Amino acid sequence: MRLAVIGGGAAAVSLLDSMLRLFEGEERRCDITVYEGSANLATGRAYRPDLDCALVNREAGYMSVRCADRGHFLRWLHREPRYQDTSYASLPVDSYVPRRIYGEYLTAHLKTCRADAERRGWTVRVVPEFAVEAKATADDVMVRSARGVSHFDRVVLCLGTGEPADPYLLTGAPGFHPDPYPLRSVLPAIAADAHVLVLGTGLSGVDVALALLRSGHHGPITMTSRHGLLPGVRATQRTYELSHLTPDTVRRRVARDGALRVQDTLRLLRDELTAASVDLRALTADRPAAERLREDLSRLDHNACQAAVGAMMHQAREPVWCAMSDVGRRLFLSRFHALSKPLYNPMPPPTAKALLDAMDSGQLAVRPRTAGVTARAGGGFTLEDGGGRLTGVDTVVDATRSGLAVTGSRAEPFVDSLTGSGLAVRNPLGGLRIDVAGNALRAVVPEDVPRFFALGDIASGDLFYAGSMYMINVRAEMIARALAHAPAPPPPPNGRS
Repeated sequence: MRLAVIGGGAAAVSLLDSMLRLFEGEERRCDITVYEGSANLATGRAYRPDLDCALVNREAGYMSVRCADRGHFLRWLHREPRYQDTSYASLPVDSYVPRRIYGEYLTAHLKTCRADAERRGWTVRVVPEFAVEAKATADDVMVRSARGVSHFDRVVLCLGTGEPADPYLLTGAPGFHPDPYPLRSVLPAIAADAHVLVLGTGLSGVDVALALLRSGHHGPITMTSRHGLLPGVRATQRTYELSHLTPDTVRRRVARDGALRVQDTLRLLRDELTAASVDLRALTADRPAAERLREDLSRLDHNACQAAVGAMMHQAREPVWCAMSDVGRRLFLSRFHALSKPLYNPMPPPTAKALLDAMDSGQLAVRPRTAGVTARAGGGFTLEDGGGRLTGVDTVVDATRSGLAVTGSRAEPFVDSLTGSGLAVRNPLGGLRIDVAGNALRAVVPEDVPRFFALGDIASGDLFYAGSMYMINVRAEMIARALAHAPAPPPPPNGRS
């Protein structure tokens, strides 16, 4: 099998690992070509080298390239020679590590996968270019990059996430940083006494604020977004048994009504959280960010809301999302996604404590209801939001997300070629349409044997949340299984390889 992997980040590593395990005993030879035009092979944007204050937002004992072996990363870290004389050599499972260390793990495991593949008689070739076009015939698939054209039997998209959106069209303005990463490159360009405005209050915005604080920045820091909600604080994971928003309940509603309506979803969600003794008024109230952080930090041993939401994300997310219409999904995203995301994508406790200290000292502020940010003619920026107008901003760092399943400008030519030729269909919510049973791309004219697959955030339109490492691991297993069980392709025509 000749396989093209478009994108060489964490998803590609997870896919290779899954293939090597699930093809065990298979005599079929695999020739794999990975297209990655950036310098972030194996790590992607998320786990490339950066400041140590940028932490993985999941405990080390749960991070892995394997969904059924959550301790794989931690075992590597405990054995890694460069960390034998550090605290990482005996790091507990509930600790948090810098993202760059997780990137080192991905890089090392990619090397291991390539060596394992070579021993098996496979080839894994890396093309240091972005793939820009795909065309399909009845015989094979052509992939083109700047280095030329190659032919394949199957293609898996592992495109990763895109860059920030620049929602206020500030590119080119002095003092505007269109991308917060890598932090180690952005921060030195910011004066230590500057008033910094961080666009976005999600995990990327948190990274920027924390990095400024850790680097000794003593000027004011303002974080802003339309909703003004910071991520929650990750508590100790507790088992929670769903009683209302269950897969069985969803199936019964769909059998009765033909689909799951948004109002039914919200009613079941309300009933589930009420059963978990969650104060719904406090959850949805317009409260200061510091108050929410303080409350979450007081519940690190047991956060009932987080336990319930975690169970819903793992057990009910896919049945619920697949049972909703596109109209219902869009309604949910527009009205409730901003409130739900801090619950299922929380930050590490050490990060939250540092932010709260900065809020208490008056250095850090979080402002909701962003209406606009403009660059002033004489330099600097003005923020307009629900609290009025904030002037005197010296620097703006864009840490926003442009929507669900956004892959970035470098991937667009390849995605455009797929959709332009009918090999893929855009999802109106973002990304590409997939068959949720196996992550195969949906084509205008369905293929009897799928040849194109998508892994990672690009599939979030049909899966709601497909970009976490755990979700990538789960879906990588599904794709690898589909590849292993697919009928052997015919010999390449005219000796193509």
